[in-house]
Amino acid sequence: MKSVPFPVLLSLAAALFAQTAPGPLAHGGFLLDNGWLLHPAGRETPLSTLPMAAAVSPDGKYVLALNAGFEPPSISVLDAASGREIGRTPVPDAWLGLVFSPKGDRVYVGGGFGAAIFEFTFSRGTLSPARTFPIVAKEKRTAHDFIGDLTFDPAGHLLYAASLFDNSIVVVNPASGMVLGRFATGRRPYRIVFHPDGKSLFVSSWADGAVYHHETANGSVIDKLRLGAHPTDMVWLGGVPPSDEKPAWVARLFVAAANTNDVYVAGVTAAQDLTLVETINVSMTPSQPSGMTPSALALSADGKRLFVACSDVNAVAVADVSGVSAQALGFIPTGRYPTAVRALADRRLVVLNGENDARPRGPGSASFIDPPDDEQLARYSDTVLANTPYRDALLEDAGTGPSNPVPTRPGSPSPIAHVIYIVKEGRTYDEVLGDLKEGGERTPNQRKLAREFVLLDNFYGLGDGGADSLHWAAAAIASDSVEKLWPAFSRQHREDDAFEGGDPVAVPPSGYLWTNAAMAGLSQRNYGWFVSNRPLKEVAGGIQVQAVRDPILNRSTDPHYRGFDPAYPDAERARAFLAGLAEFEKSGQMPQLIVLRLASDRTLAGVADNDAALGTIVEAITRSRFWPSTAIFVVEAGAAGRVPAFVVSPYVRRETADHGMYNTLSVLRTMELILGLRPMTAFDAGARTLAPIFQTAPDLRPFTAVPR
Repeated sequence: MKSVPFPVLLSLAAALFAQTAPGPLAHGGFLLDNGWLLHPAGRETPLSTLPMAAAVSPDGKYVLALNAGFEPPSISVLDAASGREIGRTPVPDAWLGLVFSPKGDRVYVGGGFGAAIFEFTFSRGTLSPARTFPIVAKEKRTAHDFIGDLTFDPAGHLLYAASLFDNSIVVVNPASGMVLGRFATGRRPYRIVFHPDGKSLFVSSWADGAVYHHETANGSVIDKLRLGAHPTDMVWLGGVPPSDEKPAWVARLFVAAANTNDVYVAGVTAAQDLTLVETINVSMTPSQPSGMTPSALALSADGKRLFVACSDVNAVAVADVSGVSAQALGFIPTGRYPTAVRALADRRLVVLNGENDARPRGPGSASFIDPPDDEQLARYSDTVLANTPYRDALLEDAGTGPSNPVPTRPGSPSPIAHVIYIVKEGRTYDEVLGDLKEGGERTPNQRKLAREFVLLDNFYGLGDGGADSLHWAAAAIASDSVEKLWPAFSRQHREDDAFEGGDPVAVPPSGYLWTNAAMAGLSQRNYGWFVSNRPLKEVAGGIQVQAVRDPILNRSTDPHYRGFDPAYPDAERARAFLAGLAEFEKSGQMPQLIVLRLASDRTLAGVADNDAALGTIVEAITRSRFWPSTAIFVVEAGAAGRVPAFVVSPYVRRETADHGMYNTLSVLRTMELILGLRPMTAFDAGARTLAPIFQTAPDLRPFTAVPR
């Protein structure tokens, strides 16, 4: 990669963030929909969707990449010398587990929802399907039977597989294919790493924030070490570096914690006790909030350097671990969302990228990167920093300007006292707005909102259009578990509530917008977020329709407002909201933050119902006593690319258009500044705010909805 001088990159980035749409850049690289840049190092080889795991053949001639995204799973065979893909073999199902046999003549894959281990023969770069080892008989499988990571014991005699949702480790004899045993471990076991003596093994617990140390013989727990949230990948480094110090440990276990900005270093004593001895912070700046997502690790062949795939910032962090204490060295820019990293014997790096460009659900790639010297690593580090719009200074000054209703400093006063955040489901900009001068018989209210308030025609929804986009809309990030698991659920056409408060592993690093508001002591009300719909049942005062899966929302949820259910009319949701608004009118108090979901189906009738409900809600608010101090933000979740977005407030510039590039993060950051909240991640902290569309003097004209 030809490096661009850092000051030039900064000025170029500032200009691009201000005025460009996502896509390829004239000078090379990409501008992403979240406002970040991509300038990947090395040579990229296109793969299938979401490559999750990499394995290097024992002879070092081949690299395997396990593709486990939206497309049918497959294994890509790459020639290590050239980086070319020389073959691709389908797999019935797969996710994370990928391992060579010690001789290198066979390959084993953890079978995901297939609840099995799949065996392949391997010869001169050619994979051929062989046997299938069922972990659970087909007729007995449930949604909990999902095989993730996979590894051999040091002797190469037995396979150990992580049963992700059953919270257990399964032992399989590869000679016979028989399951020999199973033992319980922590919740959501992610990675299995053996002690070199083969007598014990370590398991990272994705949900428990801990590493479990088990005896191999019977699975009993030797020790448990609590670390940061979402421990994922682990690597073992034996021995004590030459030093005047005399540490108590004889080996180190490096553990990436994806919901933090840290890699934890556990010392392993001769007695096999685990102790936290160090934390390696991989943040780009001293005050950076969560968002690095360190999720994959590799050691150089000589064990002196640690490479950390930082998924959400599109980079690999490099640390010197040759001494007793680690030293951060810098960053290498990668493709989008790196998921795995391997160090080859010739010191080159192989990095798997979940996506290789800015397209939603796009293919992944493998980057082959020559080993950088100190000077090149410094240039790479400058590029990684220039790729992000985030700067520490934005935490204290968002740059909204003086006298703007959107305060530039968190906690400064605003004339807007009430924020209503409405998230709709799954429509693109062209589907909803298109040409505002034509058509629109099914979305007249949204078109009218765009005409009467402000048209945002360069606004982008984040995520691939499913569970991840909902989390970006509520948390300014989708956790690594959501990003990695929901494509497998989508591919198998499985409906699951795990991504909406149903599973602790889905919780993002800093919680959600309502978590942030609760910590700040704000009053709030929830309409339809993260609830389990009960069968419709008439009760006093209306229809009770849900049980709440989030402890904070549980205290503020309207029990008569139905959660996500595309078959349920949004018109009924609007009626439930209006009943609540009437109560606010009587009391003279409305919560400072209201979160609300609309979710009609994608049929023509559903689109019209959704539009009418939105118009009804907006009209009621603009005619309420709270209108002079209210701002309504409306975004789409469930659609990727350019999507419609609306901001309705007396302080919005009426009958205008803003062609600047904004995204879901822009809405979150703007709401946070109005409400006096700190940003949740580096992404909302660095987002371009919507301050340019606001004005100082209020315009109190109400909105009149178009009847359905």
